[in-house]
Amino acid sequence: MKSPSRIGYFFFAGIGIVTLAWFVCHTESYFQPYPLIDTKLPSGFSEEKFSSIQLGIKKDEILKILPAPEHSIERNNWSYGVDGAAPWGDFAWISFEMSFDEEGKVIGKKRYVYHD
Repeated sequence: MKSPSRIGYFFFAGIGIVTLAWFVCHTESYFQPYPLIDTKLPSGFSEEKFSSIQLGIKKDEILKILPAPEHSIERNNWSYGVDGAAPWGDFAWISFEMSFDEEGKVIGKKRYVYHD
């Protein structure tokens, strides 16, 4: 028979593990092993392809590398990535954004991490 102190140890250790697991999965924390764990991205999009986009590239050239964004491609700001890919937890998610000038050339691009 186990002693009461061993039972108490395992009980409190179990509570600690469950609390830690809940904290990691439900607090919009950044999941270091796989940062995109809670990010929905369109088919054909990758961080490597996004990184290959250089300033000055026109929209039509980008569409040969990346899929069209979910919203209108006529806008001067394109974004890829939305929250909600992980159904069993709530982690930080990532948005990949590009800005264009009036001629449709890339003038800026950023990778944002959202903890909302």
